[in-house]
Amino acid sequence: MSDIRFNSLVFDRGIESITHARHETGAAMPERGDTPPPDMGVRAQLDNLLQEASMDDRLDAALRPQLESRGLLSPGRFHAALGAAHQLVREAAQQRPGESDEARRLNRAARLLGEESSLRELVQMYRSALYQG
Repeated sequence: MSDIRFNSLVFDRGIESITHARHETGAAMPERGDTPPPDMGVRAQLDNLLQEASMDDRLDAALRPQLESRGLLSPGRFHAALGAAHQLVREAAQQRPGESDEARRLNRAARLLGEESSLRELVQMYRSALYQG
């Protein structure tokens, strides 16, 4: 067999050496907070043309909430929006009288948003513990 070489790949022996891309090439992974939501994946254009939408696809599209800004679904922006909503609900609950229905609902919403934030922080702590080994 002849010795065919393409860059550093030798077909009779395998990879001869490994080269690393430089950081100036822009081939780095996106920051964690800037990743797009998973449902915004790219579909092949040929699939879009040839594949007819099934009933499940139609139901998913009908039930999916319409968002003005899909960028809100990225983790960093969602965390910021959740914190802002929690702050607004707490302020609104403090401005209402103590025993009205509206005050109870706002206090419960503020408590639930606080629990959600603490659970997210706990998940982040466990995730970083797993990364550390």
